[in-house]
Amino acid sequence: MRKENDEANLIQALSIGKQAVLPKLYERYADRIFDVSFHLLKDTGWSEDVVQEVFVKLWTNRETIKQDVDLWPFLYVLTKRECLNKLRSIKRSHSAFELLYYHIEHHSDRADGLIERKELADEIENYLAQLPEQQKLVFTLSRIEGIPHNQIAAELNLSKNTVKNHLARASKHLKQVRSGRNRLLSLFFYFF
Repeated sequence: MRKENDEANLIQALSIGKQAVLPKLYERYADRIFDVSFHLLKDTGWSEDVVQEVFVKLWTNRETIKQDVDLWPFLYVLTKRECLNKLRSIKRSHSAFELLYYHIEHHSDRADGLIERKELADEIENYLAQLPEQQKLVFTLSRIEGIPHNQIAAELNLSKNTVKNHLARASKHLKQVRSGRNRLLSLFFYFF
């Protein structure tokens, strides 16, 4: 009977906002709340978080607690709800982490590819800068822009054989430059 009166007094003091009652309630219920939380969450840190959240909610909702009932069923339901909230939060965090990891990995590959393409473009630009103007123009029109030899010859007012000779000289120069250099650059010129 004394315990029931004591709890009724604690609930009454809680409902009117006496903060001094919180340490007494914590001492009485924290271990039970932790046990329920740990049973559901299987993690000490998360269970400790739930204990804190339950007591924060208890204080926040103190005016809605009925004074003539046992406090433990109310705390038990509150504990289970907080555990479910914690599990949802963990799931969201885990999903967000996986999404972030995917984007980092995906964009990292993209960034690496951009860097490689930039390096390749720089290599090609350096190579083209070493060619005489006419060879550079013919090579650019043929290999980079994909214009047929006869069209290049017509646009530049050259014979088709001259266009082929310029391409042959540019290719020969490329073979000298690319020996021991970037494989990616070699592949580019091989296919183009």
